[in-house]
Amino acid sequence: MSDTKLYLGIEVGDVSLKVALLDAAEKRVLKTAVLQTETSPIDDIFTFETVLQGWMEENGLEDVEAISVTVPAFRSIVRQICVPAEAVANIDDYVQWYLGLITNGDKDSYILDYKVLSGDASVGETVLLIAVRREWAEALRKGFRSKSLVPKSMEVDVLSLMNLMDVADGINQVECVIKADYFGVTMLWLSKDNLHALRCVSTLSLVNASMEEAAEILANGICEQMKLAKEQNSVPEVKQVNICGEMAMEPLFVQKLREKLTDSCQLILMDSFSNLRLPVDEADSAAVLNCAGAIGTALSVMEGV
Repeated sequence: MSDTKLYLGIEVGDVSLKVALLDAAEKRVLKTAVLQTETSPIDDIFTFETVLQGWMEENGLEDVEAISVTVPAFRSIVRQICVPAEAVANIDDYVQWYLGLITNGDKDSYILDYKVLSGDASVGETVLLIAVRREWAEALRKGFRSKSLVPKSMEVDVLSLMNLMDVADGINQVECVIKADYFGVTMLWLSKDNLHALRCVSTLSLVNASMEEAAEILANGICEQMKLAKEQNSVPEVKQVNICGEMAMEPLFVQKLREKLTDSCQLILMDSFSNLRLPVDEADSAAVLNCAGAIGTALSVMEGV
């Protein structure tokens, strides 16, 4: 057991921490859980640390190799941009310039990263631009009293989900992933090492709606975005739609969405994976659907992505 290396992934919610503990040697998810917080943990690092520390002590976790954090796309800036061939040699400057455009010149308030998806210097490159608030990154880096809890990495759930699908399930063709949370829905069309389209569905219209009304509205919104992705992003018809997140644990919503998808498109709950073992104990596996982002970010640091 002394050679066991444990990796902890954390997805920061609006009033929760979604956690996933992975064993590198067995390539297994040992535990998943949703830890409720009274305030937004990304804005209140004291609450973040207190709740996390309590859960780790409760589960007897003292030696974790690395902790990684992922932030929802709707609390970040995520853009797929085209860098022209003449700008590829100075791609860092180009991406910084682009961030300045979409933040009205406030780019210094953000930590910027990017991932080249496709292309080369002769034709230009397609890049995934990602930016998060600098104050959040600084708080995660400097705000913890216990240095053992300081995250090794911070990313956006789009990258976490891409890594989860690649490492845990393998991607042989273009697939759609839907992360449906109460505070927003993120939709990705991806293949290995490439993001073909990224779309979001607002959940603001669900305020004060019954669960049946909310399920209908959200399912319609998702189907509309799937139609637009084909028309505007030229994504191919997908045979499989993978779904995770808080709403994926609501049977009524899943049923509504399944009914609205075409007969040739199968809706798959992301509660099992080809290349990743899951907890045997029911209590430890209960939140797997809800913790896909946390599992993905733990895999990122575990696999050295």
